[in-house]
Order: sequence, then C-alpha cells, then structure tokens
Amino acid sequence: MMILCKSLLRMRRTPVRTVLFFLLVAMAAALLSTGGGLWKMCRDNMIYFESLFQTIATVEQKPVRIVKEQAWDWEKEKYTTYNSKEYGETIPLSVLDFEGADYISGPETRAWYAAYVPDYLVLDRNAGVSNAMVVEVSPVEDGIPAGPLKVEIKNMLYSYYPYNSPTFYFCDHDNPSPEMMYADKTYILCLWDGLRHGWRGSDPGPNEFVPWREIWSTQAAADGTQIPHTLSGHYMAEVTPGFYETKEGRQWQALAEELEMGYWKSVPVTATGNTNLIPMFYEGNTFLEQGRGFIPEDYSEGRKVCLVSRRFARRNEMKVGDILHLPLRYANYAESANVGGEGKLTADGEVYQVFEDGYWEICGIYDVVPGARTKGWAYQLDENEIFIPKTSIEHDDGGNIAAAGCMKGYTTSFEIPNGTIDHWKSLWEEQGIDGLEITFYDKGYSVLEDGIKRMKRMALILLVAGAVSAVCILIFFCHMFITKQSTRTAIERSLGLSKGQCTASLLSGILLIVLCGCILGSAAGYYGSETAAGQITQVERFDRQYSAGALYTTEDVEETTYMLVGNWQVGAVTGSLVAVLAAGIALTMIHKSLRKEPLALLSGREE
Repeated sequence: MMILCKSLLRMRRTPVRTVLFFLLVAMAAALLSTGGGLWKMCRDNMIYFESLFQTIATVEQKPVRIVKEQAWDWEKEKYTTYNSKEYGETIPLSVLDFEGADYISGPETRAWYAAYVPDYLVLDRNAGVSNAMVVEVSPVEDGIPAGPLKVEIKNMLYSYYPYNSPTFYFCDHDNPSPEMMYADKTYILCLWDGLRHGWRGSDPGPNEFVPWREIWSTQAAADGTQIPHTLSGHYMAEVTPGFYETKEGRQWQALAEELEMGYWKSVPVTATGNTNLIPMFYEGNTFLEQGRGFIPEDYSEGRKVCLVSRRFARRNEMKVGDILHLPLRYANYAESANVGGEGKLTADGEVYQVFEDGYWEICGIYDVVPGARTKGWAYQLDENEIFIPKTSIEHDDGGNIAAAGCMKGYTTSFEIPNGTIDHWKSLWEEQGIDGLEITFYDKGYSVLEDGIKRMKRMALILLVAGAVSAVCILIFFCHMFITKQSTRTAIERSLGLSKGQCTASLLSGILLIVLCGCILGSAAGYYGSETAAGQITQVERFDRQYSAGALYTTEDVEETTYMLVGNWQVGAVTGSLVAVLAAGIALTMIHKSLRKEPLALLSGREE
C-alpha cells in the first residue's frame, strides 16, 4: 500500500498529464467495448436470423407469346375472347443444376399423386357438390342441343349422386355448331351439371348438364414428353350394338371407372424434399395443429410419415400416430392438387393402376390460416392434400405420369443460403439461359442483413480505432511516466530500493489509472453499443409468421427485429485486454530502464 501511495503521489505532481491519461484510456476502452459489443450483436443476430428465415425461389417458364382464343357462349350468342399463354419447348429442371449453385434444398418440381382411398371420407356427408356422370341418353325428340334439350336416361355408367329422374336437360353450351341428336339413337356423354340456362337473364330456363370430360390422354414419359395416343378426344359418341366391344367403347368404360375411382374416392398426395419449398408453407399460411412437421431424418432416411389436413383427419377421426393406407396410382407434374385433373386415362385408353401401395404414419396434422391469401388459386392447398417425403416413395413413377408440363411457380422451387441471392443470380447469368422467371423470397432477410452489415462495418472501425488509440496512448504515457522519470528511479535505487520495489512503484500507479479508465470506458461502451446499434439499424419490424418455422411451431406469432442488447462480458474482456497491454508496455519500459546502473540513469535529464 505504501508503494502504491508513493506511486500515486508521484503522478499527482503532474495532474494535467494524469487526468489526460485517465480520460484517453477510458476513451480507448470505450471504443473497444462499443466495437466489441457491436461485433457480438452482429454474430448473435446472424445466428438468430438464420434460425428464423429461409431464402427460397420459385421458377416459372416464360410464355413465348400470348395468343387470343375464342369460346362460344349460346347464352350471349357470340364468341368470348380471352388471352392464353403459349409455351415453347419445355425447359428441363436440369438447367438449374450448375457449378457453384449451393442449394440447401431442391431444385425440385413437385408432383401430386392420386391415391385411391375408398375406405376414407374425402367429403363431409352433408356437403353438396356438382354432379358428374357418364350416361347413355336418347333425346325425347329430335333436336340440336344449342339450348336445353330434354333427354331420357338409358343407362348410367357413373354418377356421384343417384339420379332418380328418368330425364334431364342437356346443352352443348360452348359448341358454336352442335350436331343434331335423334330420338331413335342412343348417345353416351360425360357431363357436369351446370347453371340454369340463361341464368343471366330475367327468365332463366331449366337446369342443364353440359359436357365435361372427353376421351383423352395426357400421359407423359419419364422425360416429360407426351406419349402419342389415338384416343377419339370426344365427349359424346353414338352407342350402337356391340359398341362396348370396340376400342372406343372400352375407353368410355375406362373413363367411367376412372371417374368412379378418382372423383371423390381419391386424395392428392404431394411429395416434397422440403415443405418450406411449398409457397403456402413458406409464407406462413399453414400451422401445425398437432404433432410435428418433417425433420431432416424423414427426408434422408425416406421415412414413411405424412402430414394430413385437419379436415381430412376430422372426417376420418384420425390422430397423430395413425397409419394411413395410400395406394398411389398416377403422378401429375403439370398442375397443383388444388386445380384437380380427374378423369385422366393412359395413352392406351386404360385406367391407371397402383404403382406404389404403401402405409404412412401420420406425424402431424396441419391447418390453413383462416383468410390466408397467396398468389393465386393454383397456389392454394386442396382441403384433403397429404404431404409425404419424396424419398419415401420406393417405386419409380415413370410409367404412371398422367400429366407433365413446364415449370410453374407453384410446382418448382429451391432454397439457397440466406444472403446469397446476388451471388446466385450472377452465376445464373453466366449460364446464358433465357426463358425462366426466377422469383426470390426471403421475407425481409436482405433488409435485416443490410443493417447487420452496417453494424459490422461500424464495429470494425471502432475496434481498429480503439486498438490503435490504446497502443499509442499507452506507449506515450508509459514513456512519460517511466522513461522520462529515470532520475527519480535512479534516486530510489540509490536509496536502497530493490528492482522489484522500483517496478512496483512505477507500475502500480499506472495500472490503477488504467483500470479505472477501463472500467469507466467499458461501462460507457456497454450502453454506447446499444445506442449505436439502434441508430445504425433503424428499419421496419418483420413478422415471424413469414419465417421458415411457421409449420413447425405452435408459438404465438411475434415480431422479428434486431436484438440490440449490450453484453457486459464484452466490456470486461476488452477492458482486461487494455489493462494487460498497459502492464506489458509498462513492464517492458521499466525493465529497459532498470537494466541501466543508477549512475547511468543520473547522467540523463528528466524532461
């Protein structure tokens, strides 16, 4: 204590120099503490945001032209013109697989599979739906079905609802030149019940059935090219003796069977490598009501687990852990499950057979956020849509592709690391491929990342300024308090003080000033880092419902913004480093001074 008092007494004799030393050390410590605090905030925020956000992109092939098409409407008695997109040659998914594309998931083009589930309820018992049917009829009298033509039922091949009346009205509504139908002939048609004829007017006619499905096939090969077929393409044919022994007759029977299996006895099963690649999931329009979402092991190990909708689970009194039998019949790569596409035949005019007969365990039950909005109807989920890991399908679907088409935003997507959009775009431009529209979504991560980058730049500036200032200040003032006071050191040595006592006398006062300055500066830096970060990152808040974990959590939705909390440990570390540096510099100068004999030191002059 005596040595410390003597050291402070020595420094007290130069009060201006001592106070300036204290203030400058505190300033350097504050710079280091603030910079270190900002740097740690950057690191913590990056880890925090990485756990919340994902960056995905949807891919859609651009149309080569827009063409005008016309459809006839007998009610308006004129053609209605509408625009239609025309696509050129289909661009394969493989163009997205190029060197440097650091994908986390995908790219994938998702298919939905028709699973034949006659033992499950896919529609509420009291729900009403439009009726579809394949039926043989004869006109009550000769007529042209340009308007409602009364026909008599001869044979019902398929109807969702039992049809008790022997007659109904048929209208070839969208045909500008319908052919005459004769009462002495029998015709087979695939129909859908429409609205009342002339419903726009003040005196609408009777309810009518209109053409729905034709004998057609869109079956595609594994490479996506459509398989040629010789199907008639008609939605009406005359039934003659031996008709069902002919090729066309057997195709009509197959269409009735296909509708029987697929219309309200099948559910869509979408296979994916990551549910967050599906826009409805990524945008936070779904939530997990029970159970869990898919985990990485489900994908990597091909586990037979599935997610089912709340409505489907409720209708069939299912719960998490139940086993679901899903015989998969065909794949549809062209449309979303919500658009539909029932009634598809093979290129040979036959019914698709089951290619994957498996059992999946329900791991989670999801629901759609009420009032959820997304880009369009095709992006919505079907109310019975079931999701499975793509790797859980054991057999190849190449022979059962009912429809294939170009990439669409609701079928094709991929995930890349956050903050790499510009890098990916630069690599994509090098490929020189035109014809794809790629839209990125990160739900505000880029804006948040900009704030972090600004914070990191400021942190680096403060750290460098603080480090340089600390070194310069300590060297200068240690020189002033040690080297420039060599005469006093020589006198103390001459009076009998040992080198250790002289070292303690010179060092203790300097370290006390440094420690006090570091404590003050680190405390100021602790609060200064929060203030500085708040000024640097003044951006809007982001809603966590748009984060990657929306499907996997039942937590209340929170706002996401920066974590601007200082850390006292950073100040303690930076302050300790300054103190250690001060001790090192001071000991080096003291050691250099004490190596000289007292007489040699007395020969110099104290300035």
